[in-house]
Amino acid sequence: MPVLHRYVDRDGSYVLTGIKGNIVTFQLTKNGEDRLLQTGVQAGQSFQRSLLLDLYRTGDAYTGGSGINSASLLPESGQLTFDFPDDPTSTDLFPSCSRCGSIDDLHLVEILRSKEIFSLLCHTCRGGSAERLDTSIPLPLVSLNVLSRVLEMKGIVQVEASVSNYRSLLESEFSKYWEAQLKKKKSKQDSLFAPAEGDLFSRDEK
Repeated sequence: MPVLHRYVDRDGSYVLTGIKGNIVTFQLTKNGEDRLLQTGVQAGQSFQRSLLLDLYRTGDAYTGGSGINSASLLPESGQLTFDFPDDPTSTDLFPSCSRCGSIDDLHLVEILRSKEIFSLLCHTCRGGSAERLDTSIPLPLVSLNVLSRVLEMKGIVQVEASVSNYRSLLESEFSKYWEAQLKKKKSKQDSLFAPAEGDLFSRDEK
């Protein structure tokens, strides 16, 4: 399960999570941070991977090649909290590079062959590709409307599985997971104000 962390040397939050055996850092936009905080997720706490997927889908969580070695990413304790407990949402739902499987710094790329094809490629595979590449759009900017429009404008009918999977993610509905998180927050708040057994205010007046 992902874990929310605060930056040490500046405002803002980021998320650390384990994906396919690797620890991945997701930066958050202000909107992404606010959505998590407003539903009761606090710094140092884990939350459902489905929420991170939805933030990724909307562009409010993204990778940028920063890794986990930057001092600004270390919590105040100086230690990183990793999230290896089981999560019902599979990490396979995160988009990945069609060539190497990396999820970092992905772009929607047009590959020029006898028939043009769209793919998802990471920074390394874009730079080392022997194929001719044309259109290249950072994935956080690729909404469902943008993807459909680009494919229509380019007349592309063939896409690699990575693009098809990303389209499925964009079409997914995650509202029920946010609602569940809100209910969890409300449940915690109610328990704080519930009178303890034997409390003076809960005794019957005689």
